[in-house]
Amino acid sequence: MNQQLQLQPRLGERVLASSLALASSALTAMLLLTSACASDDGPGSDTDTSGGDELGDTEGSGTEGSGTEGTGGTEGTEGSDTDASDTDANDTEGSDTEGGEDPLDLDGKFRVGINHGYPNSAWSDADLSALSAAAGCNSLRAKLPEYHLDQWGWEIELGDMQAYADDGKRDLLAFLVGPTLEHATAPADTPNWQLDNWAPRNLYEPIFVDGEINPDNYWADYVFQTVSTYGDYVKLWEVWNEPDWVSDWTVTQTWDTQPPTADQLPHFNADIFAYIRMLRVTKEAATFADPEAKIALGGIGWDNFLDAIVRYTDNPEGGAVTTEYPERGGAWFDIVSYHFYPHYEPANSSGAARAFVAKRDALAEVLAANGVTGKAFVSTESGASHVAIADTPSGPAYARNYIIKVMALAQGAGILGVDWFLLSDGEALDSGSENPYAFMGLYEYVGALAETNEAALTDTGVALKTYGGLLGEAVLDSSAAELGLPADVDGVALRLPDARAAWVLWAVAEGTSEDAAAEYALAVDGDVDLYAWDYAQTEALTHAEPEAGTVALSLTGAPWIIIESAP
Repeated sequence: MNQQLQLQPRLGERVLASSLALASSALTAMLLLTSACASDDGPGSDTDTSGGDELGDTEGSGTEGSGTEGTGGTEGTEGSDTDASDTDANDTEGSDTEGGEDPLDLDGKFRVGINHGYPNSAWSDADLSALSAAAGCNSLRAKLPEYHLDQWGWEIELGDMQAYADDGKRDLLAFLVGPTLEHATAPADTPNWQLDNWAPRNLYEPIFVDGEINPDNYWADYVFQTVSTYGDYVKLWEVWNEPDWVSDWTVTQTWDTQPPTADQLPHFNADIFAYIRMLRVTKEAATFADPEAKIALGGIGWDNFLDAIVRYTDNPEGGAVTTEYPERGGAWFDIVSYHFYPHYEPANSSGAARAFVAKRDALAEVLAANGVTGKAFVSTESGASHVAIADTPSGPAYARNYIIKVMALAQGAGILGVDWFLLSDGEALDSGSENPYAFMGLYEYVGALAETNEAALTDTGVALKTYGGLLGEAVLDSSAAELGLPADVDGVALRLPDARAAWVLWAVAEGTSEDAAAEYALAVDGDVDLYAWDYAQTEALTHAEPEAGTVALSLTGAPWIIIESAP
């Protein structure tokens, strides 16, 4: 029986993103991210798995490039790190700079991750993990700052890590940030949450002394203790959060030929050589604690910041190669982590999801141009506002379409995963806010709720629950290249653990509209079931039988998940 399936539009979009917009996006993100590791946190409230500052704490949170006074340069004995182990990490050889590397041995599986934030002071990290698991997430991005672990004990997060595992979270990622005040280059009166923006002291002290981690290299000691404690749960370690964030994009225009300086990097307050040094120290200390540890860049946004990393060494005298600094930055990381927010240029969700992949491609081209190979890619922040905001790609259809499309295309492109920003909205729906970062949550604002069972999924959350529930353990299908998609159709082919074929398909809209229509004949081996974005809520599906080996689909701008029917 030949069925012409009329798949109704489910979305509304307007998205794309430029490299230029990425850095300024992180600024506003900082206003909404939480710092659950603030100095007054108790042992029961512990960590924040987002990348920024305390929700609502906008004073000095970076809106004007806070913390730019002073160079924040590293201290220590320049050129004193002569231990032989520092030269053993130049393993940049590989076969692919297009995102196909799998250093985590995911075997083709994809991290559907989340930045939890710290949206309700009465809820534990285990509570937040249960909520994110219920919204379709199978992984997360955790935050383990030194100031938090130093205050509450190095093992304070082990209980939460086990809770994440019990919730089915796998392939966890954690970012290393936030030295203690005593170990930071920050001014003496700096509060804990601002220490996330200040490079550590003593980076240039030797990493090893007599074959052991040197406690006088504060960052090495912190990394070693953290990885030693949490290495059973975390294998992917992100170094800092958005070190290339800028308050004025024009300062980046010199980075193609000049090294980024401390006063240009207000989220790091040290120069590019110090950041490369931090990568080197992290690589050495982390792999000393756990040989399986993998090092990722800190959620960068600027292509030419990556170029600076791989063209300089950690030599504080201009990044030149010397016997003491024999390797450029590409030797000291395994994975490029980048952040991508698509609402800075007008486009629909189809264009936004493709721009996400194009950003990866641009970063890969930087690596290739510098002869750096074998690196994988992950995105630890991306999000879209489900509340319509004037002159900004946003709205319920746009956001729910984007979250499905970006997850699908990222997996199709060989990216290791995407950690959605954010678990819950930062403000109530009736707040009147026009800040897009306030409404990227999988749940509506939960700050005033008493119990987690009161939390309400947004359309975005319903869409991810559908996607994660159906495809969270799927792998990329080798037949994907045989789809033969026309220009007005986009999507990927996947395969479930039980070997059933699956597809995510949609019609490509023009301009900023979410409205689109396209016909496509999908080649199948048997009956299929079609799931709309809200299947997790409605439990409604459409069954289709092929005729002459194909199912005729009338696609719209809303993505459909299509899965071979169970026998």
